[in-house]
Amino acid sequence: MSPRARRWSRIAAIAVAGLVVWLQWELWTGRGGIPDVDRLEQRVAAQRAENAALRARNRALAADVEDLKTGREAIEERAREELGMVRDDEVFYQVVEGGHERRRRESPEQR
Repeated sequence: MSPRARRWSRIAAIAVAGLVVWLQWELWTGRGGIPDVDRLEQRVAAQRAENAALRARNRALAADVEDLKTGREAIEERAREELGMVRDDEVFYQVVEGGHERRRRESPEQR
């Protein structure tokens, strides 16, 4: 091999080695490299978990809506829990805790 060919051969080898080093650098530290891919995979996993929770919530809400559309029991349950409603043939008793102790503390003059 002539000295000129050897020289070009060395230059080509150095250029290829430099290109490999640059590509490895970009792979490990550059935009879209391995650290970015890892972060994106974590974000995707978190988003999938959140989506699964929201899907479950949506299914529960859809079942609740369907129950409210078709059944009187669900409407009655909501009216009792949220609005405190009672039927005409029922008697409502409200128990207030701590009221008995308050009377004991009052003196006879305060009553």
